[in-house]
Amino acid sequence: MSDPRSSDPFAELDRLACGAGFVPEETAMRTRALQAATHRAVPGGALTEAIARTLLSHRHDRVALFTGFVLPDAFPCGENDGPLGTVALARALDRAGFDVTICADPPVVDGVTWLAAEIGVGIPIASIPSEPAALADSFDVAFAIEKPGVNAAGHLHTWDGRRIEGGSVPIDSLFENLTAAGKLTIAIGDRGNEIGFGTIREELLSLVPEARRCTCGCGGGTAAVTAAALLFPAAVSNWGAYALCAALALELGDRTLLHLPEQEERLLNVAAVRGCRDGLLRTAAFRVDGISGSISIRIVDAMRAVVDTALGTT
Repeated sequence: MSDPRSSDPFAELDRLACGAGFVPEETAMRTRALQAATHRAVPGGALTEAIARTLLSHRHDRVALFTGFVLPDAFPCGENDGPLGTVALARALDRAGFDVTICADPPVVDGVTWLAAEIGVGIPIASIPSEPAALADSFDVAFAIEKPGVNAAGHLHTWDGRRIEGGSVPIDSLFENLTAAGKLTIAIGDRGNEIGFGTIREELLSLVPEARRCTCGCGGGTAAVTAAALLFPAAVSNWGAYALCAALALELGDRTLLHLPEQEERLLNVAAVRGCRDGLLRTAAFRVDGISGSISIRIVDAMRAVVDTALGTT
């Protein structure tokens, strides 16, 4: 069998989004299994390739990127997983010719604004309204990046089972309206409590049994029920967004769409200063989901190397 790292750069981007070679094998293998389940729902080649090509068929359309994971007592300004990937992907999409808007939970808007400015993203950043379903006519393509989705009982949860109340604004009804209108929806998530995992809910419950349980007593577990047309599971949602930046760079032959290691380092530092918190430690730190920021920087660099090798720019 040929090595995907030498024969298929998109497959290597999928693998890197799982953290393979950088995170504990159990984490990488679980994410690979979720990606495989997604392949069964959306057959084809590498997920990054399929998503990038589908996106480019909508070039110049209006794209909204939704992010924000807010729990008032634990993440009052949101998690740092999601916003970093959102601003990097927004930058790539803008440079690729899309009409891009970032929509963030109200407590996250300030942090996202600082992050965007840090890497020169000059696109509109708006608060998600209390009734987001009304936005369905405003966009042609919608991303949910580390955005919690409702469970079978209609509640948002953290990955470890806490109910989210008075925090993140649910956008499930918006995604349902977009789907009903035939518009493209894309979701990036990691632990299954995010919008999009309804696409592979049965496989998720088998691969991540803890998603069957929550601690609030609603009985619905943490698994999200809202689907997306395209789902990209990643070990850390930011890494999924960075992989899509790299995939767009490959498709268009334009390495300026890449998210770069030095940009990642700056974003991690800005996020910590602005109060965006690590999702596991629940404190502002140079980490994401309990993983050292240096690992994120190395993964971004590995994605850059994949693109540079494929484009012959090394």
